[in-house]
Amino acid sequence: MVRSVILCVSLHHGNTRKVAEAISRVLNAEILRPEDADPKELVESYELMGFGSGIYYGKPHRSLLEFAERLSKKVGAATFIFSTSGIPRIPIFHDYHKPLVKILREKGFRILGEFTCRGFNTHGVLKKLGGMNKGRPSSSDLEKARRFAESLLAKLEAEIGLNEPSQMSL
Repeated sequence: MVRSVILCVSLHHGNTRKVAEAISRVLNAEILRPEDADPKELVESYELMGFGSGIYYGKPHRSLLEFAERLSKKVGAATFIFSTSGIPRIPIFHDYHKPLVKILREKGFRILGEFTCRGFNTHGVLKKLGGMNKGRPSSSDLEKARRFAESLLAKLEAEIGLNEPSQMSL
């Protein structure tokens, strides 16, 4: 099994934590908050790192971005990104993951995939209206998160298989 960790910021309703838990069950990954993790230790100790956050004002939480900035360079390190948000992610108009993608790529990390789903939101005036996306992430969203995690494992297994010497060539 690939040694995996998930850095997760989930503040208001636990939306992102639910997604992190669904992914972690597939990856057998430890879930940590940025403030509870050592960037140097993570880079040295894990083969796969996930970064998840609710979306705050169009981007991942500041603490996750700051944590990513403190990571040391590790060319080729496998990562993935996930998020929950009140409104859908439309990369052409508002790519929530872009700031985190930029930081990770500058450090040499390779991003195996990205996942996002809607989350219950009671920010600002929405609180008085009862919020939006009640019941999200739903069981369907969490199933999609599990399938996303399975696809990450499949990518890593394919890479490992491609990098191992063939028995036939011996």
